[in-house]
Amino acid sequence: MNRVTLNIISNLENARLAGLCAREVACQAFDETSVAEIELATVEAVNNCIEHACAGSDKHQISIKFWLTEDRLSIQMIDEGKAMIDSEWLDNLNCDFNFDDTDFENLPEGGMGLKIIKNCMDEVSYQQLDEHNRWLLIKYRPVAE
Repeated sequence: MNRVTLNIISNLENARLAGLCAREVACQAFDETSVAEIELATVEAVNNCIEHACAGSDKHQISIKFWLTEDRLSIQMIDEGKAMIDSEWLDNLNCDFNFDDTDFENLPEGGMGLKIIKNCMDEVSYQQLDEHNRWLLIKYRPVAE
Protein backbone atom coordinates (compact mmCIF):
# COMPACT_ATOMS: atom_id res chain seq x y z
CA MET A 1 0.00 0.00 0.00
CA ASN A 2 1.21 3.48 -0.86
CA ARG A 3 -0.09 6.31 1.32
CA VAL A 4 0.57 10.04 0.95
CA THR A 5 -0.82 12.93 3.01
CA LEU A 6 -0.80 16.49 1.72
CA ASN A 7 -1.85 19.47 3.83
CA ILE A 8 -2.50 22.68 1.93
CA ILE A 9 -3.77 26.17 2.69
CA SER A 10 -7.08 27.01 0.99
CA ASN A 11 -5.52 28.95 -1.85
CA LEU A 12 -6.62 28.15 -5.42
CA GLU A 13 -2.97 27.92 -6.51
CA ASN A 14 -2.65 24.84 -4.30
CA ALA A 15 -5.36 22.94 -6.21
CA ARG A 16 -2.83 22.25 -8.97
CA LEU A 17 -0.36 20.93 -6.38
CA ALA A 18 -3.01 18.49 -5.14
CA GLY A 19 -3.67 17.42 -8.73
CA LEU A 20 0.02 16.77 -9.37
CA CYS A 21 0.25 14.68 -6.21
CA ALA A 22 -2.81 12.67 -7.34
CA ARG A 23 -1.15 12.17 -10.74
CA GLU A 24 2.08 10.85 -9.19
CA VAL A 25 0.26 8.37 -6.95
CA ALA A 26 -2.15 7.26 -9.71
CA CYS A 27 0.52 6.70 -12.36
CA GLN A 28 1.78 3.74 -10.33
CA ALA A 29 -1.36 1.73 -11.11
CA PHE A 30 -3.52 3.33 -13.82
CA ASP A 31 -3.34 4.03 -17.55
CA GLU A 32 -2.89 7.61 -18.77
CA THR A 33 -6.63 8.18 -19.33
CA SER A 34 -7.47 7.15 -15.76
CA VAL A 35 -4.55 9.15 -14.38
CA ALA A 36 -5.86 12.27 -16.16
CA GLU A 37 -9.38 11.64 -14.79
CA ILE A 38 -8.04 11.24 -11.25
CA GLU A 39 -5.98 14.41 -11.52
CA LEU A 40 -8.94 16.39 -12.91
CA ALA A 41 -11.33 15.10 -10.22
CA THR A 42 -8.85 15.98 -7.49
CA VAL A 43 -8.35 19.53 -8.77
CA GLU A 44 -12.11 20.04 -9.13
CA ALA A 45 -12.77 18.74 -5.61
CA VAL A 46 -10.09 20.96 -4.06
CA ASN A 47 -11.41 23.94 -6.04
CA ASN A 48 -14.90 23.24 -4.66
CA CYS A 49 -13.54 23.06 -1.10
CA ILE A 50 -11.76 26.38 -1.51
CA GLU A 51 -14.46 28.27 -3.40
CA HIS A 52 -17.53 27.00 -1.53
CA ALA A 53 -16.63 25.58 1.88
CA CYS A 54 -13.81 28.03 2.57
CA ALA A 55 -15.56 30.89 0.69
CA GLY A 56 -12.34 31.72 -1.13
CA SER A 57 -10.51 32.48 2.12
CA ASP A 58 -6.88 31.36 2.39
CA LYS A 59 -7.22 30.97 6.16
CA HIS A 60 -8.31 27.30 6.11
CA GLN A 61 -6.37 24.09 5.89
CA ILE A 62 -7.32 21.20 3.64
CA SER A 63 -5.94 17.75 4.39
CA ILE A 64 -5.75 15.37 1.43
CA LYS A 65 -4.88 11.70 1.88
CA PHE A 66 -4.13 9.36 -1.00
CA TRP A 67 -4.25 5.57 -0.45
CA LEU A 68 -3.23 3.27 -3.25
CA THR A 69 -4.13 -0.31 -2.44
CA GLU A 70 -4.30 -3.53 -4.39
CA ASP A 71 -7.76 -2.76 -5.76
CA ARG A 72 -8.23 1.04 -5.66
CA LEU A 73 -7.02 4.56 -5.19
CA SER A 74 -8.89 6.41 -2.44
CA ILE A 75 -8.60 10.16 -2.02
CA GLN A 76 -9.97 11.75 1.14
CA MET A 77 -10.24 15.52 1.56
CA ILE A 78 -11.11 17.17 4.84
CA ASP A 79 -11.64 20.89 5.32
CA GLU A 80 -12.98 23.05 8.15
CA GLY A 81 -15.20 25.25 5.99
CA LYS A 82 -18.97 25.53 6.02
CA ALA A 83 -21.14 22.62 4.94
CA MET A 84 -21.29 22.46 1.15
CA ILE A 85 -24.08 20.14 0.03
CA ASP A 86 -26.50 17.49 1.16
CA SER A 87 -24.97 14.04 0.63
CA GLU A 88 -28.31 12.71 -0.66
CA TRP A 89 -28.34 15.42 -3.35
CA LEU A 90 -24.86 14.32 -4.45
CA ASP A 91 -25.98 10.68 -4.64
CA ASN A 92 -28.85 11.67 -6.94
CA LEU A 93 -26.94 14.19 -9.08
CA ASN A 94 -27.55 13.61 -12.79
CA CYS A 95 -24.08 13.49 -14.33
CA ASP A 96 -25.17 14.01 -17.94
CA PHE A 97 -23.85 17.09 -19.68
CA ASN A 98 -27.06 18.05 -21.49
CA PHE A 99 -26.43 21.51 -22.90
CA ASP A 100 -25.42 23.19 -26.12
CA ASP A 101 -21.74 23.99 -25.70
CA THR A 102 -21.91 26.48 -28.58
CA ASP A 103 -24.64 28.57 -26.90
CA PHE A 104 -22.38 30.64 -24.63
CA GLU A 105 -25.22 32.75 -23.23
CA ASN A 106 -27.02 29.72 -21.80
CA LEU A 107 -24.19 27.58 -20.45
CA PRO A 108 -24.93 26.15 -16.99
CA GLU A 109 -23.31 28.16 -14.21
CA GLY A 110 -23.21 25.71 -11.33
CA GLY A 111 -22.74 22.05 -10.52
CA MET A 112 -20.39 21.32 -13.40
CA GLY A 113 -17.45 20.54 -11.11
CA LEU A 114 -19.41 17.90 -9.22
CA LYS A 115 -20.53 16.31 -12.49
CA ILE A 116 -16.93 16.19 -13.66
CA ILE A 117 -15.82 14.61 -10.38
CA LYS A 118 -18.56 11.97 -10.50
CA ASN A 119 -17.85 11.17 -14.16
CA CYS A 120 -14.12 10.77 -13.53
CA MET A 121 -14.30 8.63 -10.40
CA ASP A 122 -16.04 5.33 -9.62
CA GLU A 123 -17.37 6.47 -6.24
CA VAL A 124 -17.80 9.92 -4.71
CA SER A 125 -19.17 10.59 -1.25
CA TYR A 126 -19.51 13.62 1.01
CA GLN A 127 -20.19 13.98 4.73
CA GLN A 128 -20.29 16.92 7.09
CA LEU A 129 -19.08 15.67 10.49
CA ASP A 130 -18.00 17.64 13.54
CA GLU A 131 -17.78 20.89 11.57
CA HIS A 132 -15.54 19.27 8.95
CA ASN A 133 -16.37 18.49 5.34
CA ARG A 134 -15.15 15.06 4.26
CA TRP A 135 -14.95 14.01 0.62
CA LEU A 136 -14.02 10.50 -0.46
CA LEU A 137 -13.18 9.83 -4.11
CA ILE A 138 -12.48 6.27 -5.24
CA LYS A 139 -11.15 4.90 -8.52
CA TYR A 140 -10.93 1.11 -8.84
CA ARG A 141 -7.85 -0.43 -10.36
CA PRO A 142 -8.39 -2.46 -13.51
CA VAL A 143 -8.67 -6.18 -12.98
CA ALA A 144 -5.63 -8.05 -14.27
CA GLU A 145 -6.50 -10.69 -16.83
